[in-house]
Amino acid sequence: MRITLVTLIILFTSSCTIPYLKDDIHQISYDEYKSFSPINKDDKFKLNGKLSLFIDDKGQAGKILWEHSNNKDTIHILNPLNTKIAEIVLLNSEKKVKINFAKNKNKNTAQMINKIFGDKKNIFFLKQFITNPPPQINSKKIILINYQDWKIFYQGKKVFGNRLLPKIIEFEKNDINLKIFISDWIK
Repeated sequence: MRITLVTLIILFTSSCTIPYLKDDIHQISYDEYKSFSPINKDDKFKLNGKLSLFIDDKGQAGKILWEHSNNKDTIHILNPLNTKIAEIVLLNSEKKVKINFAKNKNKNTAQMINKIFGDKKNIFFLKQFITNPPPQINSKKIILINYQDWKIFYQGKKVFGNRLLPKIIEFEKNDINLKIFISDWIK
């Protein structure tokens, strides 16, 4: 049993660090992304998925539940056992971010979440690229967009209702790696 568990952990961590092959990646510029991707102004949506967040050598895996309605986003970050770690509220019109952590939070986890989701610039940037994937995901295996110091990878495709979305969106910057595995999108 222990050998199986150790093997699974090694496979999971190594799969997060394996570089992409250049032939598999189709790179587009941010200007090209903006010209082909109309900015969707969804009145409502719910994204359900899993996330993997690594900063330096510290990591956190869990679930993400992101709901947007009435010009407000509420993001719930849960651990693998479905216990809430944090609730992030985005007030879009005011460009404000509020984070409420669970009482029994881990200090390292709180710092990691705060570094990504607590930074007003980062969270609104993430929202733009999550809600507006490039149309090239329909025909390419992996799409890469470089924006400022970020690398955004879109992998795979899946249709939710009438909306085409990637299966995985990965954000990389310096020591930060965030992957969101989209399980469901409800409009």
